[in-house]
Amino acid sequence: VYSYGDTLYMGEDSGVIHRYDMENKVLLDDIVVSDQVNKMLYSPADETLFVACETKGVYCVDFSTGSPVVSLAGDLTSKSQLVDLMVDYEGNLWIASHYIGTSGVSIITKNALTDLLYDDEVWKKLDKTSSYDRNIYAVERSGDTLYIVSASRIYLYDMKEGRILEENPVMDAVDAFAAVKTQEGRDAGKENFTFSFDPRDVEVFQGKIFFAISNIGLVSYDPDTKDVEIFDLDYITTHIDKTVGDVTSSLGVANAMRCLRSFDSYLAIGYSKGLIRFDGTSFSIMHVGSNVLYINKSKDGKLIFDRSKGLFEVDDEFTEATEIKTTEKVSGNRLKFLVDGDSIFYTVNSRLFRLVEKDGVRVSEEIAIPYVKGSLVELAKVEFTGTDNAKHTKYVIASETQIYITDSLDVDRLEDYEFYDSSNGLQMIKANTSGYYDPEGQKYYFQSSGGVYVYDFNEARGEAVPVKIGTSSVDLDGTSHFGNHIDINKDAYRVTINLSILGFRPNKGFSVYYKMDGIDNEYQQLTGNERNINYTNLPGGEYTFHAYAVDEFGQESNHISISLVKEKKLYEHPSFFIVIGILALALIVGAGFFLVRIKTKQALKKQLEYKNITLESIQAIARTIDAKDEYTNGHSTRVGYYSKKIAENLGMSADEVDNIYYIALLHDIGKIAIPDKILNKPGRLTDEEFAVMKSQTTRGAKILKDISTIPHIAEGAKSHHEKYDGTGYPEGLKGEQIPYVARIICCADCFDAMASKRVYKEPFSLETIVNEFKRCSGTQFDPEIAKVVIEMINDGKLKPYSAENMYLGDDGKTHLIGNKPAEEGNN
Repeated sequence: VYSYGDTLYMGEDSGVIHRYDMENKVLLDDIVVSDQVNKMLYSPADETLFVACETKGVYCVDFSTGSPVVSLAGDLTSKSQLVDLMVDYEGNLWIASHYIGTSGVSIITKNALTDLLYDDEVWKKLDKTSSYDRNIYAVERSGDTLYIVSASRIYLYDMKEGRILEENPVMDAVDAFAAVKTQEGRDAGKENFTFSFDPRDVEVFQGKIFFAISNIGLVSYDPDTKDVEIFDLDYITTHIDKTVGDVTSSLGVANAMRCLRSFDSYLAIGYSKGLIRFDGTSFSIMHVGSNVLYINKSKDGKLIFDRSKGLFEVDDEFTEATEIKTTEKVSGNRLKFLVDGDSIFYTVNSRLFRLVEKDGVRVSEEIAIPYVKGSLVELAKVEFTGTDNAKHTKYVIASETQIYITDSLDVDRLEDYEFYDSSNGLQMIKANTSGYYDPEGQKYYFQSSGGVYVYDFNEARGEAVPVKIGTSSVDLDGTSHFGNHIDINKDAYRVTINLSILGFRPNKGFSVYYKMDGIDNEYQQLTGNERNINYTNLPGGEYTFHAYAVDEFGQESNHISISLVKEKKLYEHPSFFIVIGILALALIVGAGFFLVRIKTKQALKKQLEYKNITLESIQAIARTIDAKDEYTNGHSTRVGYYSKKIAENLGMSADEVDNIYYIALLHDIGKIAIPDKILNKPGRLTDEEFAVMKSQTTRGAKILKDISTIPHIAEGAKSHHEKYDGTGYPEGLKGEQIPYVARIICCADCFDAMASKRVYKEPFSLETIVNEFKRCSGTQFDPEIAKVVIEMINDGKLKPYSAENMYLGDDGKTHLIGNKPAEEGNN
């Protein structure tokens, strides 16, 4: 039983839901779902009653049109024994399952993307462990039938009945053909021979449905008569009208058909060696020597195709292919292109370009796509009539794991778009396939590795909801406290504010900004996935902490504020200084003054001893790091020395120079966690080994993150492989996003790498090193730091030295042996 407003819903185990008007005391019409009703929840924003059932999942009862419309929600991994429902602030539906073995929580997002086949009985019977039956390559609609081409089968989907048809004349004919070929092979002495085929594409031409099926050829289906005709290799070779190029070596055209495109008077077919033109009876073959994976039309109706090496246009006579020149190299097996007016848009791996003509020359301009993952595999322009009866234009862009729907491609960077990925249920979109736009239903079909996904251009979608930000806890020296007002004990050293970002779009990203009044002059931005903010040794007093988040659409979250009050120590009270002044006068009069001097001197000496112990410990750790890596012995000590010299020439204070030295000595501490077989491998690292090697940056940062006495020490280990232009790792930070100490260590690290002898190279000359710093200024190196390094080398202030040329002086600092005073001894 469930009530909302004046309506009482009563669900039976038979699937009948009785609606009762409690105000008028009238029993309304019943709603029927084909499953036992366990739980109900009404969402006023959606005008929908969600019904959690026993075996089939969640039914949606839509009241927005007046009469209730019942449909089954998206497929769930845990869809049996559903026991609870909740709608979050973004409008997503959460479902809890209690079924043994698959119990858990599922989410159904509110979006215009749906899985066409998730509840189809034929589809559910397929072996889900076999990728062939479920890998979809192409979709085409004719009449009320949707023709779905998978890697091994062709399915006929009835749009009115919403199901895959059991009766399938196309597959009956194809299977019969394969059976004959199989028997022929076995009759020829191949006992275990089985004829296999691979459907690849489908297109409507001259009122018939044509399928490109590798290893068979071209197959046509007449939906009116249900007749199937197979144009195999024997048929093609006896019906060739003309050929261009040497096609004798590639007459296995039927064995490698890849794609189809219908024109007014012919059907264009791409295959492994070129193009085929089919006019309904005869074939013309153009040999170009490589795969043709995609075909489209130019502005004036000519055929354009890709051959994994670029874009080519075919003349009207179908005799010559001319390359469309671009300023950006076009290559790769996932090339897609779109002709739109005077522009051609094309993809290269994960990048999108616009080809426009300027001053008689075709120029490629890149359109940046945020957060793109994987290669771009889909690009299309769609025109449709909206629910407002107005004409609209949308562009469809898809990577292997994401879908972008945008109003315009006349931009330098996509900013306004709809976004769908795995959080919306999307499975991987197949490369080297073509999506299909159904102008009648105004829907776009995407071919995935697990079925067909449908985007409805007229599906109502609300505005994107900003993320929310909150505080999970405020930790005082590791002890958690909660609330918006925190009292801090005077002896507390570290204050850690732990933030929580509340949102359900994990692949889109957001930025967090924070400020502590009295400590930070302006808002700071958190980098990477950090959500913890630390302040150490705060003076006593009152503080206010502020934070907010900004999502990918530029929408700000709520702003949070936390009041922190730290108890003042005795010496932080104003009266303390008055008392001290009086006592100081008394001590000056008496012998206490002399005692203060002695104590002060002892304290300074002790402080220097502690400093020397710290330095010696850090240097010992640095030597341990270098001893682990047999190829770079002494590297950490040298990088520490070079970093220190660079910092001095940058005009940094003495304390800052010392800190830079300590940080640089430990910049490679993460190598401790790298296996020796990778660290000391004599040959080239594999991609997997290099990924492990690169992890030394984040591993080092984790080792050093709790050291608070040396500011920025973890940043040096984590970010010294970042590059100024943003191409470094681990976070791809750019420019001044990279911590200043890491930019200094980067220059020192590279200077040592070039100046040192390695097993694979001799030391570079100083002239070569200077040229490298000039060349990489602004890309790998901070330009200002690189300029100082170049000046130091030219002035003789920065030279290559080994650990044997250095010694630790009594002042706790590292010096060159050539500068060592004789009286200091051999430290």
